[in-house]
Amino acid sequence: MEGIFIGVLCLSGCLTFSTCLLHQYHFVSDEMNWTEAQSYCREKYTDLATIENTEEMKKLKDTVSAAGHSSKVWIGLYSHIDWKWSDGFNQSGAEYRSWDNYQPNNHQGNELCVATNGLIWKDNGCLRPSPFVCYNGTLEDFHFVLGNTAKTWTEAQRHCREHYTDLATVRNDADNNKIQTLLPAGKWTWIGLYRDPQIYWSDGSNYSFSSWYHGDNPLGSMKVICGVADLEQGGQWRIFSCQERKPFVCYSVPTVKTVVKMRVKLEDSSLDLNDPAVKEQILKQLQDRLKENGLSGVTLKWKKQADGKVFHKEEKGSDKKKKTEL
Repeated sequence: MEGIFIGVLCLSGCLTFSTCLLHQYHFVSDEMNWTEAQSYCREKYTDLATIENTEEMKKLKDTVSAAGHSSKVWIGLYSHIDWKWSDGFNQSGAEYRSWDNYQPNNHQGNELCVATNGLIWKDNGCLRPSPFVCYNGTLEDFHFVLGNTAKTWTEAQRHCREHYTDLATVRNDADNNKIQTLLPAGKWTWIGLYRDPQIYWSDGSNYSFSSWYHGDNPLGSMKVICGVADLEQGGQWRIFSCQERKPFVCYSVPTVKTVVKMRVKLEDSSLDLNDPAVKEQILKQLQDRLKENGLSGVTLKWKKQADGKVFHKEEKGSDKKKKTEL
């Protein structure tokens, strides 16, 4: 004989976009390095501040300003600085650099490719059309070739690979001097050095929204950089050594709790819905269904009733409508 049973399910977490629109920010005035701040935030709240839209940017600025602070604060932004050569060269000489003073400076937080004027180098925005230098042959027996047509760095790389070997790899002063003899005076020209963006949030969120300072963000020789929101620059993001000590902003996520009364119709009357294994299997199926519908970050658990059970057989004439309470 079929039976209809009533159980109560608790859902907590970010149930819809509207309930999770904004992070809750918490300013901490104690000065720590970035890693210490990260540990503190993970222990006391959720993590160092993640900022995913302009509304959250405003909320973070308001939170810090309300605490009477008007300078730089750590947020959850960080990046690895890993310069690479287009041809993958990583042997002796791969670390050779001829940076200009105050370079690389990651202007506007978006300079990932390297150009040379034949003597000194600078980082530049990869989409800026410029002449370029290819090399042909092997690194043991090669010659440089100048491409005079202005191309983006990626277009220049493609051209060099199609017609020669690759964009120029520069291993020492001798290589640098050879390029200098090819270039017209004052012409900034692409070479094969670049770095991946590799920008991350501490909590693993996707990096899509950005609010970089429209000026220089000197990288120096740092291998890892960490981000601040600079209240003196309208909250725009800048980069510093992760070892510097600064106040910081943590975030937490407001949790919505929903209680759902659910009805289960049994095809097998011998099944005990209050069996822990059965209840666990039902929760797993519900969790999978939520994920299929794009809902993540939701915790499910059963709510026990007065007698300690979750499910009770429905009596005839009882209210069979589902009820939801906040």
